[in-house]
Amino acid sequence: MLDGMAPEEAKVWGIRVPVSSSGRRKWPDELRSMAVQKVLAGAGIRETVEEIGANKSLVALWVKKAEPQADGPAFVEVITPRTSAATQPPMPVAASRENDASCKISVGSATIEIPQGYPADHLVEILRAVRAAQ
Repeated sequence: MLDGMAPEEAKVWGIRVPVSSSGRRKWPDELRSMAVQKVLAGAGIRETVEEIGANKSLVALWVKKAEPQADGPAFVEVITPRTSAATQPPMPVAASRENDASCKISVGSATIEIPQGYPADHLVEILRAVRAAQ
């Protein structure tokens, strides 16, 4: 590398890693997976980064993408058939409790049922999304 020429490839953990003329590495999926598994098994990101010669933020991004997402609300846009805005009445939001088993939120013809004990902070996010959609 003293002559300014970057190697065409490197070997990391026995895996061929192509290197571009600018010196950037194209990390193979197999190596990414191995690095993520090592970090998830308890190795530090810094330790793993030093071992493979990658950027710390890059490996942290690999780990973040690989981690299962925490249980929380997954928002899906519900699109209902619309008539012209002039003829369509505003869609009221109504919340009711039936037998204390759940909370139902109705917006037009769509109903969202929320089970008892659902985290309040997630419910607030749902209500904000419903309000913003109107």
